[in-house]
Amino acid sequence: MARRGSSKVRSRARELSKNDRITRLPDGVIHHIFSFIDTRSVVRSSLLSQSWRNTWKSHSHLNFEIGPYPDQASSSNFPKFAHRFLSKRDDVTELSTIDFRSNSITLRLLRKIVIYAMSHRTRKLKIEFLGDKQTRRGGFDSSLFRSRYLEHLVLSIDFGLKISPSLTWDFPALTTLTIKRVTFTLQLPNGDASRSIDLFSRFPNLKTLALDGCTLSNIDTFIIKSSELESLSLICINQSCEFVVSAPKLSSFAYNGIARFLLSTKDLCSLKTVNFQTIYHRSIQGQPMFIELLINTFQQLCKAKSLTLNLDAVRLLSKFPELRERQNCPFTSLESLTLVSRHRLPKSLTAFASVLDYFSRSSPALKVHIDLNPKPLLFRY
Repeated sequence: MARRGSSKVRSRARELSKNDRITRLPDGVIHHIFSFIDTRSVVRSSLLSQSWRNTWKSHSHLNFEIGPYPDQASSSNFPKFAHRFLSKRDDVTELSTIDFRSNSITLRLLRKIVIYAMSHRTRKLKIEFLGDKQTRRGGFDSSLFRSRYLEHLVLSIDFGLKISPSLTWDFPALTTLTIKRVTFTLQLPNGDASRSIDLFSRFPNLKTLALDGCTLSNIDTFIIKSSELESLSLICINQSCEFVVSAPKLSSFAYNGIARFLLSTKDLCSLKTVNFQTIYHRSIQGQPMFIELLINTFQQLCKAKSLTLNLDAVRLLSKFPELRERQNCPFTSLESLTLVSRHRLPKSLTAFASVLDYFSRSSPALKVHIDLNPKPLLFRY
């Protein structure tokens, strides 16, 4: 009776296997389905079918993720899982995407993921630290970032990147670069007094660049030179250096940060949109240097047709009117001026009226807009 029962079970299993359309799906379709789930789930799915046992080893889209509120067990085991997965994966298969998000990134694991991505023709790499606190743990050798195939790179981590004046990243295929919460530290050889850095000149296809919440340490001049760059965002940068921008195809520029912003530009002949938001504090009221820097920045961006300012920038312009009026407003082709504020407008707009008049005299057809519910000036990646 037991033998007959076992025979019936095996026969029933064969019938189910014949009717199992999911198991018989082509590998290309299976990999497409796997691209919508995280890598742990991909590995677990190998238990669902005999034919899927090794499918995860050749999957081209890796999605390692520990959410912002993981349970303690999954968080502690996550680095081990990532190490084991990468060591057992099929090295012959190319990688299209690595999406790595965790609230616990060790320097050793970060290094391994970067080296793995650079050596497996990965086209998209995203490493995101989800922790609330910035720990600035350790330094990372930025010379590891070299690839002929990488097209999109997002680094949102709280590690430091060690750079030297001679270092230039080499990414000939890169089109989009987002760097968030990274500390760039310039290391100078003995006797070298040059504190200028140029990281992006070997990115011949770079179109979008965003630096968000980064710290620039021991740097006097930060050069951004790109022949194809179209969009540049500098958000909440902790710096005391001068930015030198050369980008003939740049059409969109965004800045959000302290009032002390030094900018020097060249060949911004395609610039159309500027979003400039700064922080005004009473401590700078008696310091005309800040409004001089602001006007100098406007002179560098004078070809823009659309300008967005927050109220703090307008307040800064309203101080020291004699400095503001020394020369005409540099925006001679301005068509639209938008004032943004997250709060109600002040009751007295007398000072603001003089600033608006300052812009309209150089651009008689200027249209002024007020936005009391602006979207956060953050780069979406």
